[in-house]
Amino acid sequence: MKGASLSYLTREGFRNIWVNRLLSLATIVVLVSCLVIVGSGSLIFLNITSVLDLIEDQNVVMVYIKDEADKAQMDILNGQLSGMENVEKVEFVSREEAFERQKAAYGDKANLLEGLDANILPNAYKVTVKDLSQFDATVAGIKTLDNVLHIHENSELAGKLASIRNAVSYVCIGVVAVLFFVSMFIVANTIRITIFNRRLEISIMKAVGATNMFIRWPFIVEGVLLGVFSAVIALGIQYGVYEVASIWLSDIMSMLGGTVVPFVDYIWIIFGMFVFIGVFIGSFGSIVSLNKYLKEHSNVVENS
Repeated sequence: MKGASLSYLTREGFRNIWVNRLLSLATIVVLVSCLVIVGSGSLIFLNITSVLDLIEDQNVVMVYIKDEADKAQMDILNGQLSGMENVEKVEFVSREEAFERQKAAYGDKANLLEGLDANILPNAYKVTVKDLSQFDATVAGIKTLDNVLHIHENSELAGKLASIRNAVSYVCIGVVAVLFFVSMFIVANTIRITIFNRRLEISIMKAVGATNMFIRWPFIVEGVLLGVFSAVIALGIQYGVYEVASIWLSDIMSMLGGTVVPFVDYIWIIFGMFVFIGVFIGSFGSIVSLNKYLKEHSNVVENS
């Protein structure tokens, strides 16, 4: 197509939205609804992931050090632990600190520890792992190090947390995928109604020799614009819905020791996702519907 023709057809795409404003509005409503649902699912996933990250940070390995190990040997062990691939952080916990924690844990019954001192406990390193799926391998590697008295770990909890994270990921991906295809189906059929209402116009264009690409372009422009409009509207609605939901979510998150993920931290990512989904569904739905119509009513040899 020539530049002048492209400019004219692009303007036609803008005009068609206004001329068919009721159907355009119906398409936008469908797209916005689906985008808000997809966005809500994504934000729920981010908050669940935040809680799991918080729990994972508390799932550490306590590495107790042999009493005969001197300062130099403990420093070597610290370096070996810090250098392990799946270790995120290593903290030294002295026997005195551990003893004070035990007394605090006993509360009113701390008098039961009278007569004892911190020497009954070993020094230790508190090791935080990065990836719980490699938890067992990391523990096995720690056990091979020198001057390790014994290890306290909870591999069962680590395995459950890794399974929960994977399950949440699969469910969210599945929901988003289903909504994506449902949205595409609904929008394609809505645009198909638009095409049917303009069948006379399309027939005239084909009769005067218009190529299929010439006929398609205004519908593609229309689909892209509807997708962008829907993304902008959906972002505003999503922000309002999330802010209201955050009031309820904050109570739950605080009980778990976490906080609600701020919407502004992900606003551009969500907007980009909305624009991509909206434009893709709008333009692809237009192309699919129009191609099907042209094929069913093909009285002229395909020119595109």
